[in-house]
Amino acid sequence: MLAVGADGYRALVAYGEIAPGSGNRGVILAVEQDGAPPARLRLVVTGEVTDGRDVNDVVELDVVRVEPTG
Repeated sequence: MLAVGADGYRALVAYGEIAPGSGNRGVILAVEQDGAPPARLRLVVTGEVTDGRDVNDVVELDVVRVEPTG
C-alpha cells in the first residue's frame, strides 16, 4: 500500500508487515476524531521507532498486488 500526502510525501507499507501471520503491525487511517471527520486524513504505522512513515493529509491511497516473478 502506498499512501501519498498533499505535500507529496509518500510511505510504502508491505503486506508482510501487516499480515497476522507475518509482521502483524497495525496501520491506522484516521477517518474520525472525537466522533467527527478530521480536518485531514492521517495514516499511522504503529510500532515504528520513528514516525517516518506517518503520512499527514492523505490524498491518495494505492493498494496493489504484485505477482512474484520467476
